[in-house]
Amino acid sequence: MYILHLDTGDALRGGQQQVLLLMEGLRERGHQQLLAAPGGSPLAEAARQHNLALHPLKSAGRSFANLRAIRQLAKDFEIVHAHDSHAHSLAWLARAACGNHVWPHLIVSRRVAFPINKFGRIKYAAADAYIAVSEYGRQQLIQANVPAGKVHVIYDGVQMPPPCDAAARIAFRDRLGVSADASVIGTFTALAPEKRLQEQLDLLAVVPRSVHLWIGHPATAPARDDTQTVLTDYAKYRQVQDRFRIVPLADDLSVFLDSLDVFLYLSRAEGLGSAILLAMAHRLPVVASRVGGIPEIVRHNETGLLVGDLPAGQAFTTELCSTVSLLLQNEAMRRAFGSAGREFVLANATVEIMVHKTEAVYEHLLHARRSAQVNGGIGAAGATR
Repeated sequence: MYILHLDTGDALRGGQQQVLLLMEGLRERGHQQLLAAPGGSPLAEAARQHNLALHPLKSAGRSFANLRAIRQLAKDFEIVHAHDSHAHSLAWLARAACGNHVWPHLIVSRRVAFPINKFGRIKYAAADAYIAVSEYGRQQLIQANVPAGKVHVIYDGVQMPPPCDAAARIAFRDRLGVSADASVIGTFTALAPEKRLQEQLDLLAVVPRSVHLWIGHPATAPARDDTQTVLTDYAKYRQVQDRFRIVPLADDLSVFLDSLDVFLYLSRAEGLGSAILLAMAHRLPVVASRVGGIPEIVRHNETGLLVGDLPAGQAFTTELCSTVSLLLQNEAMRRAFGSAGREFVLANATVEIMVHKTEAVYEHLLHARRSAQVNGGIGAAGATR
């Protein structure tokens, strides 16, 4: 197959990591690919490091130069896969500009949880297939009048980590000033307002002083709106600065996760939460918000514990405190949730599963088009859009 991947993100977040993993997996299966991404983006740099073919786009994702480039590039491919909203818009406009000329199949990945607006309903009516990262995302697309048969649920893919290195865990904790027997709760996420990070500091203020909180974030994704400063100042206000760390992570993400006792993932809205799957692969018990697609992977009392979608305030802090305390006080429960979480990932969300299911979506569309051509015409599966 010949596949053009489009991503306009300016950071290396979960979606961009999935693009890299997908492209590497498809390369191993012998497919020809090209990534079109902003030339100076972390994703573009990572693609170069992984020897993936790259066409650099202009930084402004929806510029006319990018529209022309995609319109021209698409002629050489069978599949165009748009991996973010701006990429979807570019591909939609590029195909519309081609009129009745033959155009590749358009596949769109949807990772976000926000509702689809009126403009979105127009562009979402045009693609050949959609990949939603959760059943929650699938239902959002169906509610926006996308035919159910066009929507495929494929969880993010996780690279399974090696067993925890006890010595590396001790050394990492020592580096951050935490003893081997202290309790550490933490998360790995973008430093964004919707991640309820200040409320995690509220939690830290009411749990025992032996508990520490680490907020890890991708080193390639700087905080927006001086979030680090806001969090640091708030930690001082709550008098927990001595037990709180913001940790930029690159190659040390794995040992960071191995050094935690409980993984937190609090969010106001979430398509899935790929960091949760990674934490589960590391056998971490999870405490997460009951929102979006999260309950599909954090199964309450099986792979972790869910907290209600409550507004910030005393009620939320109280529920969160009792939930986290329950896990910290019960090692057997932590181990049981951690083992169940890893088994869930192995059965549903490895990189191999994600690549295989995505490849199957491509093959289904191409088979339908070829069958239509053999039967005497392009028809509904063909290139007249």
